[in-house]
Amino acid sequence: MTGIEPDAPSLTTGKPVSCSWSLPPHSAERANDGRTLSTDRYWATDVGRDPGAWWQVDLERPTSVGPRRGRHLLRDRRHYGFTVEGSLDGKSWEVLADRRDNREPSTRAGITLRVPARPARFLRVRVTSSSANTGRHLVEVEAFEK
Repeated sequence: MTGIEPDAPSLTTGKPVSCSWSLPPHSAERANDGRTLSTDRYWATDVGRDPGAWWQVDLERPTSVGPRRGRHLLRDRRHYGFTVEGSLDGKSWEVLADRRDNREPSTRAGITLRVPARPARFLRVRVTSSSANTGRHLVEVEAFEK
């Protein structure tokens, strides 16, 4: 984390992250820095190079995770399809939310997923589609303890 305070801290803020691939300078850490007000700070990849685009955070301990919110890039009223998966060990994954058919346009508020709380140490977002182009973007991924 840099010295700038997050405007939207959550369980994911500043935790270790990884991703399938990223377009420089849009590294994985930009999607869990707690900063949602700057739409210039986001994780980005392109399915032309990265067909199975995913972003993942390690919460560093098993946590009962309840509501989750994903914020995608705000441009052109585009929408993104995605899934959210959870894991206790980083190997066996369970789909926690399936929004591959999502048609809600991206907004500053993001998309809040209210699903039953489940224990997870790792959360992974697979961005499956974009209405605009082959790019996949996450401004911020937030999770909250239930």
